[in-house]
Amino acid sequence: MSEQSLSEGTLYVVATPIGNLEDISRRALQILSDVDFILCEDTRHSTILLDRYQIRKKLISYFAHNEALRTDQFLPQLQAGQSAAVITDAGTPGISDPGSRIADACHEAGVRVCPVPGASAVVTALSAAGFYEAPSFRFITFFPRKQSERYAVFERIKTEPDVLVGYESPQRVASLMEDAVSILGAEWRVCFCRELTKKFEEITRTTTGALLERLKQEPCRGELCILFEGGTMPEKTSNTLGADAERMIGLLREKGMSSRDIRDVVAQYFNLKPKLVYQYLLDTDM
Repeated sequence: MSEQSLSEGTLYVVATPIGNLEDISRRALQILSDVDFILCEDTRHSTILLDRYQIRKKLISYFAHNEALRTDQFLPQLQAGQSAAVITDAGTPGISDPGSRIADACHEAGVRVCPVPGASAVVTALSAAGFYEAPSFRFITFFPRKQSERYAVFERIKTEPDVLVGYESPQRVASLMEDAVSILGAEWRVCFCRELTKKFEEITRTTTGALLERLKQEPCRGELCILFEGGTMPEKTSNTLGADAERMIGLLREKGMSSRDIRDVVAQYFNLKPKLVYQYLLDTDM
C-alpha cells in the first residue's frame, strides 16, 4: 500500500457503500485486495462490490447467527499473523450490523483492530437533516416494535435536546408515526430519509402529522432512516422568552399566522432559539 502497509495479525473493520458503489475509499479497496480473507455478512451481496472493483478474495459468511462460531474459528488465524477484513452488506461494521463481537475478541486476545472509515447511514442522514441546534444525537438502531416501548421513546424525546435517529421498516413506519403523533403532536419536526445514496434517494424535512398523512396515502418502499428533532429541557420553560416575545406571539396568533411562521419571526426579532419559541407555542396552544 502506498501510505500504510498492510499489517500482519490485524483485523480491519472496513466500511462499505450504503448504496452507491462509488462511495468507497481507495484505502478500503486496497485493504480488501491485500488481506488474507474477508468476513462478510452475505457473500453474494459482497461479491457484487468486489466484482465491481475486480477484487478476488476468499469470502467467509459472518452474520448475526454465526458470529460466535466464526469468531472462534478465525481468531486463531489472526493470532497466527494473518490479516482479515470484516465488512457488512452496507455501511460500517458494528453499527447495527455484525462486527463488534470479533473486534471485542481481538482486543481481548491482543490482536490489532484497525478501522477503515467510510459510509454510515446514521451519519449520512444526520449530515443532511439540518437540525443544527441539537447538541448531539442518540442512535436507537431500529425503533421498538411494541407500542408501549415506542411511547416511552417519544416521551423521552420531549425532554431531551438530542436528535433521535433510528431505522424502520416500510411495513411498520406508518404505525410508528401514528404513535409519534399521539405523543409528540402533529407539528414535531422530523427528517424522513429513504434509500440513501441510491437511485431513488429521498430526504424530506417535514412534520410528524404531514408524514403520517403521506404514508397513509402512499405506502413507501426501501430502507428508511428517520430523525426526530430533539425537545426542550424542562428548565427551559416559557418564561425564558420574555414578556415582549410572548406578547408578540399573542398578537401574531390573533392575526392567524401559522406556528411555524411565528416561530421564525419571533426567534429572529428577539434573537431566540427557534426551538425554544416553538416549544412555547406547543405548550400554550389552546
